Amino acid sequence: MQHVVGIRLAAGLCAATLSAGAQAVVVWNEAVNGDLSNAGLAPTAVALSPGFNDVLGTSGRLVAGGAVDRDYFTIVVPAGNFLNSIKLLPGSAGVGPLGTSFLGLQAGPQVTVATNATTASGLLGWWHYGAADIGTDLLPLMATPNNGSSGFSVPLAAGSYSFWVQDTGVGSATYGFELGVSAVPAPPSTWMLGLGLAALAGWRRWCA
Repeated sequence: MQHVVGIRLAAGLCAATLSAGAQAVVVWNEAVNGDLSNAGLAPTAVALSPGFNDVLGTSGRLVAGGAVDRDYFTIVVPAGNFLNSIKLLPGSAGVGPLGTSFLGLQAGPQVTVATNATTASGLLGWWHYGAADIGTDLLPLMATPNNGSSGFSVPLAAGSYSFWVQDTGVGSATYGFELGVSAVPAPPSTWMLGLGLAALAGWRRWCA
C-alpha cells in the first residue's frame, strides 16, 4: 500500500508540474499593456502571483545607429515565496549579428548599471539568450558570476528584483519570459518529470 501511495504522489507531482506550465498568466504584454520603461532608474512594476507569469515584449533599434529600445521592469517576489525559474518562451529571437539578446538582473527596485558599462558590476547576473535557449530555464545560467556580476543562489528568495532587456541589432527582437513563483523551492522540472516517469514504470511493474 505504501508503494501505491508513493507512486500516486510522485505521478501527481509530475502531472501538476506539467499542467502548471500550460496555465501561465500573461502579466505584461507590450502589445496590450504598452511599452515597458526605457529607464533603469524607473522600471515598470510588474505584479506577480504564485504560478507561472509571462512577460512579453520587444527590443532593438528602429534604424541603424538609432536609439536602442531597452526594456526595464521590476517584480516583487511575495514573502514566503521563491522565484524558481525564468524560462525563455517560443518566439523569442534576437536581431543582432549573433542572434542573441541581453537579460540582466539586479536586486532592488532599480537597475543602476549604466548602459555603456564595461563590466556587469552591480548586477546579480546576466545572460545572452537566443533561439537556442527557447524552453531553457535562464535563471541558473544567470546565477554564475560573470564579468563582474555577483552571482546568486537559485531559487531567489522573497524581495524586489529588476530586469534589463535589450537587443542592439536593427529590427524588432521579440522575447517572452515565463517567471515561475511558488511557496516552496521547486526542484528542476526535469527531475520532476523523471520522478513521474519512474513512478509510472514502477506502477506498471507492480501491476504486472
